[in-house]
Parts: sequence; structure tokens; C-alpha cells
Amino acid sequence: MRILYLRNFASKVNPESYNLQEIGFGKALIRKGHDCDIVYYEPDKEDSVQIVDQAQGHTLRILWMKGLKILSNSVYRQILRREFLDQYDLIITTEYNQIMSYMLAKLCPEKLVLYHGPYSDNNNLLVRRAYDVVCLPKMKRNMKYNFVKSDLAKQFLSDKGFANVHTLGVGLDRDTFMVRREPNPVLEEKLEPLKNKKVLLYIGILEERRNILFMLQVFNVLRSRLMEEAALLIVGDGKPEDSGRYFEFIRNHQLDSHILHLPKVAQQDLWQIYEASDVMVFPTNYDIFGMVLMESMYFRVPVISSVNGGASTLIKDNFNGIIIEQFDEELWAEATGRLLSDEILHKRLQTEAYNTISAVTWDQIADDMLQAIGFG
Repeated sequence: MRILYLRNFASKVNPESYNLQEIGFGKALIRKGHDCDIVYYEPDKEDSVQIVDQAQGHTLRILWMKGLKILSNSVYRQILRREFLDQYDLIITTEYNQIMSYMLAKLCPEKLVLYHGPYSDNNNLLVRRAYDVVCLPKMKRNMKYNFVKSDLAKQFLSDKGFANVHTLGVGLDRDTFMVRREPNPVLEEKLEPLKNKKVLLYIGILEERRNILFMLQVFNVLRSRLMEEAALLIVGDGKPEDSGRYFEFIRNHQLDSHILHLPKVAQQDLWQIYEASDVMVFPTNYDIFGMVLMESMYFRVPVISSVNGGASTLIKDNFNGIIIEQFDEELWAEATGRLLSDEILHKRLQTEAYNTISAVTWDQIADDMLQAIGFG
């Protein structure tokens, strides 16, 4: 079977710096005996094809395509041609509220599957409401198979009126982590000051949605509670106007010498980041799933998280991680301090987190989807 998998969001991705869900899913599909093409948005260069992996005579490719960008939507006119669609037996489209999902639901509903992640109408609310008025009725009628990444997303689609919504979850592509490379000496040197420290870790974009200022406030409270050995490792970058506010807070509260900021780390070197860390903090206001949660659990770094798509699906509070519903600095600082100082609790969460993530694989998710639609 030939499968087309569309990432409809109109932004350029970098397979070298992020554990991309589509690639992990695609690798599982070719291991199951199918050929798979993934469509990624290409804003600048001409269309191109990249072979990513091969297994048992089947191939996973990336189709880098230029598309028309409308807000966060990408529209690929070449995909909408009948001769292109006829190449594929199954088409996986992402997010119900992307224009391509609606167009494909009109053109080829018989072989279309929805794999949806968002669990809230966050941006461009007027546009979202207009889309629901114009497009949602046909989407609900034509979409026979609706899969979601989290239980929060399942409730979201059910509230929109979709039927037969199933939670698949998200897998973790372990290929990069299975082969332990030699330490990157440059990164090793940068991490040297963190030795003998209690290290909190944050990985991700530095932006308001991720609640970075709140995280810094929690760290400031934690240090004021005699946790002098605590350090914060931040991996990621953001827009200058956002990052500027965060670093101003760091300077104003004399936290400079206790925070290590690395704007970018290659995917193949992330194991060094996790091995240098004791606790992952993830106080995001909103996140569809959060691959860093899965990576942290895989590397046995206990997670303290807000309620979001990934945490609500993967974490059982105080069993394999900690979920805090309120954004209260004192609550977060108390939970973080307890996890850093209680070795028994820390070890238990490490073990249960790893056990949880070991059972979550793209192969199982691929099996679940294919069986549900009658291709298993």
C-alpha cells in the first residue's frame, strides 16, 4: 500500500534538530510493509524528494513542497490534482481545521484519515469560527476515520460534533537515541559547570505560550529556599523581543551564574543534555503533545508539567511524573524542591516514566490505526 502523510502546518521543519512525529510514524509504516511519502512545507526552494529510510523493500520519502501559505495553513495545489491523489491508497491529513483537510475531504473521502492534535481554538478565533460555519459540516459528514493525539483532543473533536474519534497518542522515534555516539566535546565543555548541581531542564521555544517567565519565577523562588545547588539548563531560542524580556528578568534577579542557555543542540547530542539533568520542567500554557516529555521519560528524567495534550495522556500524577494544574509559583517550587531532594521519589518516577514510554511505540500506533480502518 502507498500512503501519503501531510503535515499541513505552513512552517519549515528541521529533521536534524527535532524528533519529528511524521518521520517516526513513517518509519513504522514502512516496517509494516507500506511505502510512505511525507509532505513538508518548503517556503523557499524548489520542490524536492528526500529518501529518509528503507525497510524490507519499502521506502520512506519526504516530499518538500512549495505551497500557498494562508495564515498557518499550507495549500498544495499539485496534491489536489487527481493524478497525484490516485498514486496513493491511503492519505493521512493533519488537523481538521486546515484548508487541505477540508479540500481532501471533498476530493477523496473514501481513502482519507484524520490525525488531529490541537485541543483548543487558540488563534485567529474569527477565522476559526468562519471555518466551522463553512467547512465543518462537510468535514463531519465525510470523515469516516478520526484519530487524535491526546484525550484532550478527543474531547475537542467530539465537542465539534465528530463521530468515531479514537485516541492514538504519539510515539517516540528511538533510532537517534539507540546508537550512543561519542560525547560532543564542545557540548561537554559547556555542560561542565553543571556538574555537582541539581539541574532543572527546559527544552523548547522561548515564547509566551511556553510560560518561560513563570518558569524563571519558579526557579527564583526555588533558589531563595536555600536550594543554592540548583541550576537551570535552557535549550532553545525565540524571537528577540521575547528572549529579551526573559534575559532581563534573569539579570535583574542575579540568576545569570545559575542558568546555562544553549540556543540549539543537535538531535544526536540531546542524550548529553538529558544525562546532565535531574528534572524536566514543562509549565507550558498549551502544547499539542510535547516530544520533549517523551524524550525526558525515555532518558529517565522525571517531568513536572502543566496540563497539556502530552502530559494528560502520558503522565499519572505522582506515579510516573508530576502534573500541577495551577500556575502557582509556590506550588511549583515546592514540588520541584521535593523531587530534587527526595531520592526515593525521584528514583520511583524515573523507573515508572521509562516503563511507560517503553510501551509507547510508533509501531503500535501504526498497527492501531491500520487495524481500525481495515488495513491491519
